[in-house]
Amino acid sequence: MDATTALQATRDLSAQFAEVSMAHLDAPIDHLDGWTVRDLVAHLGGVYVYATVNAQAASTEPTRPGPEARAPEGDAIAGWFADRTNTLVATLESVPLDQQSWTHAGMQRAGWWRRRMAHETAVHLWDAQAAAGSAQPIDGDFAADGIDEFFEVSRDVNAAQSRHTYPAESLHLHRSDGPGEWMIQRGASETDLAVTHEHGKGDAAVRGPASELLLWIWGRPVSDIEIFGDESVAAAWRSLAP
Repeated sequence: MDATTALQATRDLSAQFAEVSMAHLDAPIDHLDGWTVRDLVAHLGGVYVYATVNAQAASTEPTRPGPEARAPEGDAIAGWFADRTNTLVATLESVPLDQQSWTHAGMQRAGWWRRRMAHETAVHLWDAQAAAGSAQPIDGDFAADGIDEFFEVSRDVNAAQSRHTYPAESLHLHRSDGPGEWMIQRGASETDLAVTHEHGKGDAAVRGPASELLLWIWGRPVSDIEIFGDESVAAAWRSLAP
């Protein structure tokens, strides 16, 4: 996904997120351990602030958000989220794409945040829609890029922070609604990740539409996938979901 497309996606998906969320703030999100939609709005708005301040800072050290990252009580959350969205989009539009920026996945070009925020917003839009009883599949090609992005971020975060070890067994993802295959396996060490786009036989395989595969690796409930091979291997890879 190019940077212009990613920024427009962030803008459009955020507007959709706000529309559905503000109408269902008290709805529980069953798959997110006790969260309500209000909690989700507070989370995503806080993520927007985190991205904004670090994209702006051009620093090799993390920039911590201030009180602007905390959501207010009551109906004021609607204006708070709108302000955070507008500030994020304006910042990402104005910061040079090749400016170096600290991220939780190591130093990246500032344009990295555009794609990261697009996919973060897409998954949380789905969360909000699910709580409202109106969940829609994520666009297939967008979701396929989201799978790439998920594993790239996992790899880079682990290289920067060594949060976890990867399973020794391999996983193959196969998209059923268009082109897309991923062979996922441990790299040179237990904290390295290797992902290739190829057909192959993994210790476990998961097949389904791109939207379902993306939601599956994010740990969301899905209904249209098939798992082949060792299901415990698939579960081990899925446990890496944020």
